[in-house]
Amino acid sequence: MNIIFVTIAYPRHSSESNLYTDLMDEFTSNGHQVYVACSSEKRYGKETHLTEEKGIQVLRVKTGNITSNPNYFLKGFALLRLQTQYINAINQYFSQISFDLIIYSTPPIQYNRIIKYLKSRSESATTYLLLKDIFPQNALDLGLFSKWNPIYWHFRNQERITYKLSDRIGCMSLANVSYLLKHNSFLSPSKVEVCANSLKDRGNIEKSKRSEIRQKIRKDFSIRENELLLIYGGNLGIAQGLEFLLQILKNQKENENVRFLIVGEGTWYPIIDEFLSEGKSKNVILQKRVSADSFKDMLIASDIGLIFLNPKFTIPNFPSRLTSNLEIGLPVIACTDSVSDIGDVVEKAGCGYKVISGDLNKFNAIIAKLKDETELLKIKSVNARILFEKEYTTLQSYKIILNSSLNKSNITKY
Repeated sequence: MNIIFVTIAYPRHSSESNLYTDLMDEFTSNGHQVYVACSSEKRYGKETHLTEEKGIQVLRVKTGNITSNPNYFLKGFALLRLQTQYINAINQYFSQISFDLIIYSTPPIQYNRIIKYLKSRSESATTYLLLKDIFPQNALDLGLFSKWNPIYWHFRNQERITYKLSDRIGCMSLANVSYLLKHNSFLSPSKVEVCANSLKDRGNIEKSKRSEIRQKIRKDFSIRENELLLIYGGNLGIAQGLEFLLQILKNQKENENVRFLIVGEGTWYPIIDEFLSEGKSKNVILQKRVSADSFKDMLIASDIGLIFLNPKFTIPNFPSRLTSNLEIGLPVIACTDSVSDIGDVVEKAGCGYKVISGDLNKFNAIIAKLKDETELLKIKSVNARILFEKEYTTLQSYKIILNSSLNKSNITKY
């Protein structure tokens, strides 16, 4: 099959990888011809260009600055222009190609014109939406605008159109599926399914290699072998609800056998940095964003992964960070709102714990238990890797998407 994947979240360099490069590699390794249309933001100074990366034709479309743009007006303007820029580039570079499968991922939600354009060229193609966030409801939950704001209704309309144009919608979890069907009554259950965040299974890390990495990282950061190391990595922003993280750090500051490693960037980075500079906690290491390989080594050196979500969310988010933790067999503590099912998933699989954001007593009880039960951590580590292999590999995602494209006749229109 000829497959096109439309996204803004493809890595800038061919040496980098994420869940999308891994998924496209999976299609390529199974004999399909893959084309990618992704953004190359203006700040990087490159014009629209086509490259071949590991057998995949990657079209990098020059756009405005969409990510990490503090100016919401300019970011909004860049998003408004994005569809026209993508269509023009696809028409220029892929004009002779008929696609069998059109895959696209949110964010952003505005793909309607691109999908319609691609469908007009390949009417028999299956359209598949990888739904990674539910916008604009997530912005509404965080108070970025009100339900009476015309901006909300504009994006809500765009969201509905995108859902209707999609033959299949792959959600991150069962709670996502339930939420989508409940709040979009026009959708048929036959077109909504779980297609989880996934990574390529590169095999389990040898025990000797794992030990070597663990020792090196702990030596670099002066962390004792008997210290319980908890790691959080990713965006440090409003969506994570990091007020609870600060509560935890304050409460655990005297715990000499526990260390926290926080890696990332965002609006909360200076807040955490100021908290640490005031000497309010000495068992915390704060690092800015590092390479994917370096972060993976940090995960290997850690005992527990942390996941945070803002308690204001009414949508069941399912952070992709879980997948990278499970890949290397790292148990997790999911500190989330009450609607996300990520904590339920890890508890059911025996590889982690669910904590409702703000429940400091439960979090502390978990830490106290894990500090003294190293064998329990080993068991949960094994279970984490088992869960990854069973549910979160790109092979699983590939099979789900391929099955949908081959069984299009079973898809109800809405």
